[in-house]
Amino acid sequence: MAREVSTNGRKKVETLMKEFNANFPYLNLTIGSMGEDSKFHSCDRTKTLSEIRLKKGSGEVSFSGRKKVETIEKEFHNNFGLTVQICYTTKDGKGYYTAESDNKKTLTELNREKEARGCQKDIWY
Repeated sequence: MAREVSTNGRKKVETLMKEFNANFPYLNLTIGSMGEDSKFHSCDRTKTLSEIRLKKGSGEVSFSGRKKVETIEKEFHNNFGLTVQICYTTKDGKGYYTAESDNKKTLTELNREKEARGCQKDIWY
């Protein structure tokens, strides 16, 4: 079965996060924006993407297992003006954002790698 999650903006952020984690259980998704202070600011998860988007217009983003992390980040920014970060939690409970080398991997590759390293499953922030 192909693993894919898609949204066109009408989906609540928390729903998108849960669906993403259900398909990629060793990864989690955070959505927000980069502030003027160059820090990541999480968004209100109870709102839809359309309510929090920073770019006007329409567009859809899909998270398929064959897509690279960097492609997802770019598409999300281009369609919604928001920052999306793929994260994981190590077996000792520390949360990390994907690093530069992770951005070249597909979601399936990254999910399998984090599973093999004993990362925690079904965690989303």
